[in-house]
Amino acid sequence: MTLVPLTDIDALRAAGVAYPSTVHSWRWLYRHREERGLTSAFRRVGRRVLVDVPAYLAAVRGAQS
Repeated sequence: MTLVPLTDIDALRAAGVAYPSTVHSWRWLYRHREERGLTSAFRRVGRRVLVDVPAYLAAVRGAQS
């Protein structure tokens, strides 16, 4: 499991996630995660929001098919 902070855009890109491309977009996606079917792609550790990169990529691929 690869967890990357929501605000670390460079680390997200290095992990293979090109979109969304801004912190604002990631925060919007986090707020709407349930509606978009991405609940499993985010984890909270204290106040930090982390992206579970493999879960995010799997959820995005599943939504496209």
